[in-house]
Amino acid sequence: MTSLSEKMKVMSPADIKIYNSGESAIFCSLGEEISPGVYSRVNDFEKFIKQLDLQGIIETVPSYSGLMIYYNPGLLERETLVNAVNRFQLSGNMEPDEKQMPGVVVPVCYGGMYGPDLQHVAEQCSLEPDEVISIHSSVSYLIYMLGFTPGFPYLGGMDSRISTPRKDDPALSVPAGSVGIAGDQTGIYPVASPGGWQIIGRTPVTLFNPSLESPFLFEPGMRVTFRSVSADEFRVITEQVANGSYITETENRNGEGE
Repeated sequence: MTSLSEKMKVMSPADIKIYNSGESAIFCSLGEEISPGVYSRVNDFEKFIKQLDLQGIIETVPSYSGLMIYYNPGLLERETLVNAVNRFQLSGNMEPDEKQMPGVVVPVCYGGMYGPDLQHVAEQCSLEPDEVISIHSSVSYLIYMLGFTPGFPYLGGMDSRISTPRKDDPALSVPAGSVGIAGDQTGIYPVASPGGWQIIGRTPVTLFNPSLESPFLFEPGMRVTFRSVSADEFRVITEQVANGSYITETENRNGEGE
């Protein structure tokens, strides 16, 4: 008799590898590397699964190169879900979708009390602080996924010239809005939490507000660019955010804020 795992191997072409994750989830791997092309396939795949509207799917969670699908085995058989994966591949939707979601421009005050580790990053990279700021704020970053804390964006595409290892001794509390670097990644702390990233600046923009119907500012697939602001502008934006008058900056097709 053929086991379910053997059936899955037969039914799953090489493009997408399916792994069991307990009794009520499967992980679908669409690639081995972290890249916009692989992530685009993950994004297209998630849309395809959602559009099927299969009864029993509880949640889909994208990552750098794969998709975790949680489901209720009492309502949805694993074999039916695996067949859905095959349908995506047979439909010819394996080519990356080059269309980009709207970009968000995030104001950041670098250095000083808002970026206590900026000088350390500069020294580690044999650069001046202003050069670190210029390099960090000149890239359009892709949000691969949210995690670690609610709404924390894992951003891809940081210039390797400012790559800096995590701290040996993590801080007990990193302020909300802190922008940090850890290895080849950069990200933003949505809420105050412990953390070991090198903090180079802070944004006054709220990334996570649980009182809103849509609590997260970001979602996977969006683009983020950073705009350097002065301490005075940081305070102005902080007041605007507090009184509800702040309007999130977006990015046009030429990469300029509007």
